[in-house]
Amino acid sequence: MALVDSKQAIGAVSSLLQSQLTSRTSVGTVDIGRNETATSSDGPKFNLFLYQVDIDGHLRNQPLDHGQPTPLWLVLRYMLTAFDTGRDSDSSDAHKLLGEGMLALQELNFLHPADLALADNPEPLKITFDSSDAELISKVMQSSEEKYRISAVFQVRPVMIASGVAPAYSLPVKTVGPPGNEGVAVIPSLGPGLESVEPEKFIAGTELTITGTDVNASITEVIIAGESFAVTEAREGALKTTVPLTTTLSAGGHSLYLPLVLSGGMQVRSNCLVVQLLPEVTGASPGVPTALTTIVTGVHGDLSIDGRLLGGVDDSIFVAFYRNGVVDLMLEATGSVAQTSLVVTVTDEQALDADNYFIIVRVNGVQSTHAPEVNWS
Repeated sequence: MALVDSKQAIGAVSSLLQSQLTSRTSVGTVDIGRNETATSSDGPKFNLFLYQVDIDGHLRNQPLDHGQPTPLWLVLRYMLTAFDTGRDSDSSDAHKLLGEGMLALQELNFLHPADLALADNPEPLKITFDSSDAELISKVMQSSEEKYRISAVFQVRPVMIASGVAPAYSLPVKTVGPPGNEGVAVIPSLGPGLESVEPEKFIAGTELTITGTDVNASITEVIIAGESFAVTEAREGALKTTVPLTTTLSAGGHSLYLPLVLSGGMQVRSNCLVVQLLPEVTGASPGVPTALTTIVTGVHGDLSIDGRLLGGVDDSIFVAFYRNGVVDLMLEATGSVAQTSLVVTVTDEQALDADNYFIIVRVNGVQSTHAPEVNWS
């Protein structure tokens, strides 16, 4: 269908609301217009009154596509009034009908309109009930023959009316230079622009999904902290990669970006996002390699921790003994090239009470998601 049909969108919304109220309530008649029109015939019935049309401030300058003129993005404000069989809007029967009508309108949030004038609306229509204070209703209903009637006030947004003006498209620039001579290859963008990485915190072996603009199969690698990782899957707007278990990176926060290599060999880099590579603790053994010793002030000895990315010799590593909601002791540890194990020593001066402790490991400011419990006795 053509976008030109959207010029009928305001009337289409009113018709859609009318149809929704007719098909999903016990009322067979829905009048559109001012309330005095509805009181000219017997009920039960609804009256639907479009009393205000606003420009949607959030979408005011948002085009459907870059180069196209910005459409009108509208907020339609309606007032719904229910009438019983005696044309009264303030009886208990009318109030029951008003509740029916509000529920039917609420259900419209989950439907997809089939009207041609609304079919190309890029955003789903959202109905939101506003505060129907007495001052607003009185202003809307003021006339020489009309009285105050209890009503529900709601808005429908965003309603699009597209412009019929031709878009300002242009051909892509492939070279820069005199005609017939090969110039400098350019791309019709500033290169990839990153929006998100999921998950932002992860352990080695986790698959990452990277999304953004101009992110596609032309990008073949992901750079994290200067190390290259192959793209395992790519589609328009997103790609995937995995930091392998054998990575030499240390745990901590790292910058991530995407490089795009142009035909001349020049590299265009995306903006950077920060990701956190987490240490992974698989187990903790008290009394290894030095056995635990019990003295008057408590228990001291060694604790051996196993896992991955537990820190290298130049990394900041802390191990904490945690119980009853607080840290009883924190020790600084020294890592290794393999980053698969740590040993910390609780000296006799630091002796801990004999009890069960959770072991918290933090490397370069990030914490392992697993904190094993050990029996320190």
